[in-house]
Amino acid sequence: MEVSNPYLGYKILFEAMVKFSAGISAVKNIQELPFEINRHLKYLINFQEFQYFFVEDEDVDCLQVDQLGNARYSTCQLPQLEPIARQVLETGLPLSHYCEKSRVSTYCWKFESENNHFSLLCVSSHADSPFGDKSIPLVKVLNKLLSTRIENLKMVKLIHAQNRELAKLTGILQKKNAEIQALNNQQEAIIIEKTTRLRDSNSKLKTLIQFNSHQLREPLTRVISMVAIKDDLPVEEYVSDILPLLSASVVDLDHAILEVVKRSELFENEDN
Repeated sequence: MEVSNPYLGYKILFEAMVKFSAGISAVKNIQELPFEINRHLKYLINFQEFQYFFVEDEDVDCLQVDQLGNARYSTCQLPQLEPIARQVLETGLPLSHYCEKSRVSTYCWKFESENNHFSLLCVSSHADSPFGDKSIPLVKVLNKLLSTRIENLKMVKLIHAQNRELAKLTGILQKKNAEIQALNNQQEAIIIEKTTRLRDSNSKLKTLIQFNSHQLREPLTRVISMVAIKDDLPVEEYVSDILPLLSASVVDLDHAILEVVKRSELFENEDN
């Protein structure tokens, strides 16, 4: 669009560039970029077809729009690019080609990035509405805007993918932690149960020991004492006076032993 007033022309161009920048900044994924480019590009440069190639290693994101309003996103590999694009890619030098039959000129530039990728920008225009040299600075600006936005979109996509993977791993980790916690709780319950049983057993054992000590000591002491005085008394006196007492003490000792055995068996059965 020709504008006779230079100031008005720059103002229109500036407003168009602002809208272009705002439009592509609002795009949420790379597939939508060609449609947003198509909305604003006609106010910035004369073109019949506009192609933008974002290259990472052998992978190429292709953004294409034309004068008829068609917009398309696709992907390809480097060998699939058109000859002029491949030549610019190899030499790094801008190229132009004019077809006399169609009266269409094609211009192509290569731009390198600091982030290990590069881009190709190709503009085709008809002789009736040619792409002018004054638009070359705009091409550099367009590349910078598109390259930066595509980098951002790819970074966001990568972050989302990493977040999904992280969420997946977090879920697995939480599941494993829950399993470990369940095992810990189970082991803790077993330990508490065994500790309680051990305390009960120790308490019962202490009671049993005290009982055994008391029940056995008294009749056993009497038996030992009466046996000890056997040689100090006449046989007749020992037999008549002490022996019945000794027999009774032996019976008491036997009863005490039976009671100890009974309590020991009961204690053992309770532990099992």
